[in-house]
Amino acid sequence: MVEELVRSARIAWTLERAAVRAQVQYRANFLSMIVLGIVYQGSGFAFVLVVMHNVDLIAGWPLGDIAFLYGLRMLAHALWIVPLSHLWMLDQMAREAEFDRYLLRPLSPFVQFVTSKFQMNALGDACVAVLILGYSLTLVDADFDLWTLLLLGAAVIGGALIEGSIQVAAAAFAIRTLNTMSLRMLADLVFSVAGSYPMIIFPKLMRVTLTVLPVSFVAYFPAALALGRQDELFVPLWVAHLTLPVGVVLFLAAGAVWRSQLRHYQSAGN
Repeated sequence: MVEELVRSARIAWTLERAAVRAQVQYRANFLSMIVLGIVYQGSGFAFVLVVMHNVDLIAGWPLGDIAFLYGLRMLAHALWIVPLSHLWMLDQMAREAEFDRYLLRPLSPFVQFVTSKFQMNALGDACVAVLILGYSLTLVDADFDLWTLLLLGAAVIGGALIEGSIQVAAAAFAIRTLNTMSLRMLADLVFSVAGSYPMIIFPKLMRVTLTVLPVSFVAYFPAALALGRQDELFVPLWVAHLTLPVGVVLFLAAGAVWRSQLRHYQSAGN
């Protein structure tokens, strides 16, 4: 099984590079799509800057700390959206029976689908994430030791697995229902809006809900730990360290959901 996973990963990497090269051929479109991604994601942080221009703190968090949390969430978001950006097209391909072709080849339909085309605006998301996180590091008053850096690295990977897994699971239902765009946009909105701010600004019931979903694990818990804000956590300290394990569990669950839905696939019109 391990050999099969390694083989699939190699093929996916090769196909992804080919998809990127196909998009780079059109340089004007390549650059404009990246700029579009930067403008779209950057506008959200611009709103934070406008708000923080008028207030010094949000629930006790200064601009530097909020920028760090925002950048951490964006980095986790970019880590999953860059390789899986084509996932947003699954509804259309299922409705138009374009997905059929992936079932006829001796390779995972999922790998074939997500590597068939690269959405260039996803690189804009990555650029914004790096810029915001870099900006925040010039403002935060924190000493990141090796343990903290390892914690943050695991958190970024875990956060990407959490958000990406939820998107994959939601998209998988498009194989049968043919349209899950509203559900996926709602999930994206919750992660991008609620996940970019300190959870303590929300009422208790909403904090619990966002932890169960689990939006809080993506950036808030890791940022609070890294910035020395453990006293603000509303969960046991050990729970706040579980971003990566939660991400792995959701990744396995999303894979199971995908496989279960794929077994029920019917070409459009059948």
